[in-house]
Amino acid sequence: MSWTPYDGSQYLDFTGVEEFCRNLAAAHPEWVTLEEIGRSHHDRPLLLLTLSRTDGDVSRRPGFWLDGGTHAAEFTGVMAALYAISSWVSEIVSGNEDAINWFSRRAVYVMPCISPDGFQAMCDGAPFIRSSLRPPQPGTVRSGLDPCDIDGDGVVRWMRWKHPAGSFVPDPEVPLFMRPRTLTDDPEDAYFLCDEGEFIQWDGGKWRSAPLAFGVDLNRNFPGSWQPFEMFGMDGGAFALSEPESRAVVDAFSARPFIGAGLTNHTYTGCLLTQPYAKNPPISQPDVDLMEHLAKEAVKGTHYKVFKVNPEFTYDPDKLIVGVWADSMVTVFGVPGYTLELWDPLSEAGLEVEKPLDFFLKPEPEQMKKVFAHFSGDGHAVEPWRSFDHPQLGKVEIGGIDYLRTLRNPPVAKLKEECEAGFRVADALRRSLPDVDGSLRIEHHGKAWTVELTLENHGYLPTSATIHGARLAGSPRISAKLSCSDGVSIISGPDEIELEHLEGWGQTLVGSGRNPVYASLPSHGHRTIARWMVEGSGEINVTWCAGRGGEGKAESLLDAG
Repeated sequence: MSWTPYDGSQYLDFTGVEEFCRNLAAAHPEWVTLEEIGRSHHDRPLLLLTLSRTDGDVSRRPGFWLDGGTHAAEFTGVMAALYAISSWVSEIVSGNEDAINWFSRRAVYVMPCISPDGFQAMCDGAPFIRSSLRPPQPGTVRSGLDPCDIDGDGVVRWMRWKHPAGSFVPDPEVPLFMRPRTLTDDPEDAYFLCDEGEFIQWDGGKWRSAPLAFGVDLNRNFPGSWQPFEMFGMDGGAFALSEPESRAVVDAFSARPFIGAGLTNHTYTGCLLTQPYAKNPPISQPDVDLMEHLAKEAVKGTHYKVFKVNPEFTYDPDKLIVGVWADSMVTVFGVPGYTLELWDPLSEAGLEVEKPLDFFLKPEPEQMKKVFAHFSGDGHAVEPWRSFDHPQLGKVEIGGIDYLRTLRNPPVAKLKEECEAGFRVADALRRSLPDVDGSLRIEHHGKAWTVELTLENHGYLPTSATIHGARLAGSPRISAKLSCSDGVSIISGPDEIELEHLEGWGQTLVGSGRNPVYASLPSHGHRTIARWMVEGSGEINVTWCAGRGGEGKAESLLDAG
């Protein structure tokens, strides 16, 4: 079976994504497995790729999670996930020893598209869909302007028509930009501006927008701080994990208990989002500091900034952000979870925006003009205003820039560059996992033996992934177990011993080693030891669970002579 790495030279639809995944797994079965972890509302497969040497129980190894496609319009997140696994597999098959060694002992789980229904619909030219194609609730009546492709060109563009009550006027310097109307503008120059579409359940008089046909936001349906949510015509589902897509994600994540960190790809603004998500988060300040430090390490060599969600990336710092997947990774599972907002159209257009959400809520007209002027130069992403006879409104004009491939996602010419930057972040984060080495030392004392297991964490993250993780019931613990064959018996110590979690070197950098002038040793340390006394001759087997550092084993033959 042939497989071609995804190189970021084009946007794929879901058919292309599925073909890529199946071809990859078939071409490299010694490294890649493909699973269907669920089905979408419209019965599309929810695909999960696992990259690790397939010579054992991969789920018992330390793991890193990467996904994309939570939001239907954010094509780049899906492409960046494909680009990342392509890059890792290419390193392995080219003989890169570091990659071969790393992926032989650890796993990366890649779910390219969480919401395949919405993603495919938008690839096919549907109007804006937030996430999935969950239908409206029974009894819902939608009335108003319903976005759709009325001129048959396969794209839902902008639509305008002249009216003295309109709120926009054409900009004389940038024809595609409709700037907000001022008190000094001539009413004869005013327009109404909205998505291309038709009125449904219309009374023939009122011009207003219909509620979204598919309003669920999957990134408000996860269990972290979930509560009923509504904003901009979208909702967070009837209850946490009410949607098949979010349920499948959480079930798959929880079934792999040694995942130690995660990244979910989104667009846009060009930033990596980290904790906290609330003024009073459920995690400690040391965890917040550790995640911020790791985020800043991960974006090195890229154009991405690091923002704390609260207060730097929220519409209202006093309002709780609910049901977010990256936050759920942290608060529910206890592992560092990040949202990568790929693509920064504002910087691309030459704008420096200190707080991106301020731009979303209250953009200055001159800023928007600059953005439109920049992307108007891309002949593949613009459509000049053209007249159209609307069946309900009469003469209107349809046109504008291609929002999906300018603002929401990069133009195709910029896609590879963005995928490469996203890969750098994912590649840095997967290197942060706990890295536990186990060594066995045996000493003979007459008829008895001392068996000593030393576990050391050489990784950035602790074996609990976070301090918060050590307190969660669902987090794997640290323990060691000694099993003996016939002829060997334990004379001191229980056969199974619970041990303390091991610190990672990243914790020291945000704790006792924050200032190298006054650096000191960590409070718990990176090493722990389990000891037993045994007697007799035969085989012994020591197994251990090292928290998010995975499992291991060591064997030895005791010969008393």
